[in-house]
Amino acid sequence: MRKRRFGVALLTLVAPILAAVTFAAVEIEKFHRVEDRVAIGGQPTISQIASLAPEGFRTVINLREPSEHDAAAEESAVRDLGMVYVNIPVRTSDPKDGEADQFLKVTADARIYPVFIHCETANRAAAFWMIRRIVVDRWSREAAEKEAREIGLKSPSLRDFALDYARRHGSREG
Repeated sequence: MRKRRFGVALLTLVAPILAAVTFAAVEIEKFHRVEDRVAIGGQPTISQIASLAPEGFRTVINLREPSEHDAAAEESAVRDLGMVYVNIPVRTSDPKDGEADQFLKVTADARIYPVFIHCETANRAAAFWMIRRIVVDRWSREAAEKEAREIGLKSPSLRDFALDYARRHGSREG
């Protein structure tokens, strides 16, 4: 009987802590699970990064330029948790094919999953995920764009870049 009471008492104390850890990632601005193994969002804090590892994330892909924030601190926090850190710096106003190529290459590696992909506000992350949806997953342009808008795409220039890249690199809609 004592063991049962101890177990109940322990669960009563630990459950709120586990719940906080389990759901802390959803506090990341614009956090969206687009698949079981993929989430996209805005810039996480260091404590929010710490919440990703217990949720099973293996990799963090950061699409921000290092000059935009303390990329070194983010990289250190990710690596200290035993996760993989990938930085593909993308200038919102001037994305490049090479950056999209690198993103597709990284996301083609099954070992990175589950993965959290972010930028400052999910704008770039949504645009690059839209490219993957069209080129790799073979989604229609309309379906991929709808999802991208829901998860944070707001820049017309990023939208145009993503659609042009997809058209030139294998969109099924030509």
